[in-house]
Amino acid sequence: MSRTPVPRSARWLAEHRWLYVVPVLLPLSKAYALAEALSSSRLLRPRRGALRRHRRRVARMQARVRQRERQGGEGLICTARPQWRSMAHSREESYKDGAFLVPAHLDDILHVDTGRGTVTVGPAVTMGRLTSALPRGWTLPVVPEMEDLTVGGLIMGYGIETSSHRHGLFADTVASCEVLLAGGEVVVADRTRRADLFHALPWSRGTLGLLTSVRLRMVPSAPWVRLTYHRLDSAAALTECIASYSSGPHPPDFVEGFHFSPTESVVVTGTLADRPRAGDGTVNRMGRWYKPWFYEHARARCRLPRNAEYVPLRDFYFRHSRSIYWAAEMLVPSGNHPLFRYTLGWLMPPKAAFLKRTETPGIRRMYLQNTATQEALVPVRALPEAIEKCREAFHVDRMWLCPVTLRRTEPEGLVSPGTPDGLYVDIAVVFETPEPVRLGRPWDARQATREFETWLLDNGGFQVPYVASHMTHEEFWTMFDGRPYLAAREKYGAEGSFLDIYDKVSRN
Repeated sequence: MSRTPVPRSARWLAEHRWLYVVPVLLPLSKAYALAEALSSSRLLRPRRGALRRHRRRVARMQARVRQRERQGGEGLICTARPQWRSMAHSREESYKDGAFLVPAHLDDILHVDTGRGTVTVGPAVTMGRLTSALPRGWTLPVVPEMEDLTVGGLIMGYGIETSSHRHGLFADTVASCEVLLAGGEVVVADRTRRADLFHALPWSRGTLGLLTSVRLRMVPSAPWVRLTYHRLDSAAALTECIASYSSGPHPPDFVEGFHFSPTESVVVTGTLADRPRAGDGTVNRMGRWYKPWFYEHARARCRLPRNAEYVPLRDFYFRHSRSIYWAAEMLVPSGNHPLFRYTLGWLMPPKAAFLKRTETPGIRRMYLQNTATQEALVPVRALPEAIEKCREAFHVDRMWLCPVTLRRTEPEGLVSPGTPDGLYVDIAVVFETPEPVRLGRPWDARQATREFETWLLDNGGFQVPYVASHMTHEEFWTMFDGRPYLAAREKYGAEGSFLDIYDKVSRN
């Protein structure tokens, strides 16, 4: 990414964005969220007609793809979903410019089967809506922490959660997929039918075909989570704590970590519970609008000698939604102040789509050049070095950490474990302002990313597919195993019809 000059007006707007985010965008965002919730309610969209509606929409997608064939196959196939609606990290240019766009409004919950423990949904269904629709006593094995994340994005892109040390990535919870291929045919892929396509889909970013429906596994659940907080004073101690809680015969249901500084980290562990037990911890309904942002709550809570608390399961799932981890600080600097939380906290979180829709090219360029957003999977024992590399390259201290067990061994996918136990840690830098930028000194986002990518290549890590990547083509296919993916592209007609994954994620 070249250092294109950012207009002074765009810089001022970005630095003072709260002046119009709070009085204008937050109310509009809340109105949009309410309208969206109403339109997806059973009153306006009864579950009974969902399957017929879904089939009509898929048929229109097929007709559109076949139209491309009749026109000579011009333009690479992409969904017509605007990029400002995507949760992926923004980019200055759109890979959809000049593409052959296919409308894909597949946002229905199609079938819940408690007998088989599965739920079938369209790929545009969000985590917030899906978890609300599941029967009492059931949940998904992996529920990523942002309500607006979609099922399709979590499979084709990246999905992880604090239960991933037990259940793997979100894509590992998929029982089967329905896929629209480049020729207009809709096929079903699972572990027995078209298994090569099924195992090549995760992380492929829609470059093999378009998802039209997904059948996910459900697991029995409990309504509460008992959380405990552990304070650590070094990266080595943090690593040992995460490794010990993430392995063994009976690990807790949830494990996540926060790195705040070289001498301050927190690990949060959670266990499902049927009900709060008297004398065993306090009750914290942390999903209420006036509650403090979770990372700050965890930082304060771990200092208490007895810090266990019981949290409603749904509150726990979406504990980062209001603060968008800590990215909300950039938009509403006073958003975690009690005065703001108790008076205007009900307006949070802002819809990411609204925020991206209002970005000018200058503001978007400034964010790309002056903020750090990176995420990768690293072997658990390499975590201290990964933390230090992030501090060196991005000049930030705060990082979110989540252990995951990679399971794609037979057959392999793009990402397969390179360690005997398959235990990795997701390390994420989320919309942080590097120290040189805060001090008015030069900082090169591309060079910082290149330093981090080089470290990942040398240490068996995997850069996730939604963040800025500046790897060369050769480096990319050194990091990922492209054999099953490239074979599936050739077999199922994706070559010449869909972008290659490297072209889609690379910023070169």
